[in-house]
Amino acid sequence: MHIDKIILPSEWGRDISHKHIKNDNTTVAVFFPGQNYSCELPLLYYTGKSAYDEGHDLLMLEYGYQSARTAFEEAKVDQLIQECYTSINQIINNYNDVVFVSKSLGTYIAGKTAELFKERSIRHVFLTPIRSTIPIIEKFGGLVVSGTKDPVFHEEDIEHIEGFPNTEVLRIKDANHALEVSDLHQSLEILKSLVEVSSRFFNHK
Repeated sequence: MHIDKIILPSEWGRDISHKHIKNDNTTVAVFFPGQNYSCELPLLYYTGKSAYDEGHDLLMLEYGYQSARTAFEEAKVDQLIQECYTSINQIINNYNDVVFVSKSLGTYIAGKTAELFKERSIRHVFLTPIRSTIPIIEKFGGLVVSGTKDPVFHEEDIEHIEGFPNTEVLRIKDANHALEVSDLHQSLEILKSLVEVSSRFFNHK
């Protein structure tokens, strides 16, 4: 394993630093954090471990506003997407296959970034998507994981996307936007289930 940092300037006035974890693989998994959910937090961290174990290099993105320690502004979403595109372009030509793994706000950012890579067929893992991501899921398909008690993505939204082509949906009963429930041990079992289903997804290239 070799870890590089990709450091680039940002619209938010602070350099952004992306972690690139390499092991001479031909596939890369690019991780898009949530609005306030970094790649070091459990859902993305353990999905990343799963991807690495299944033979993927990893690129863990940081958003400009996160680096600057400021709040997300919806008015700047296009700049955020462009910065993700520029960052991924630093490494994408080294790989035959690409997977985008995203959480919450990141599911929308990942989809819009994927649209800029017109010559690439990118596979997707959408963790706790938001409603604005629904057309993106319909367009790309992929693995979607969502809780039935997520306040930003309701059970009827889950039912809607279950009918989309090329889309596998893992519906987590009673889980919130962090894919957690009130019982600690049950929350750990949910995390274990996520690792198992994502491992199967990453293994199927």
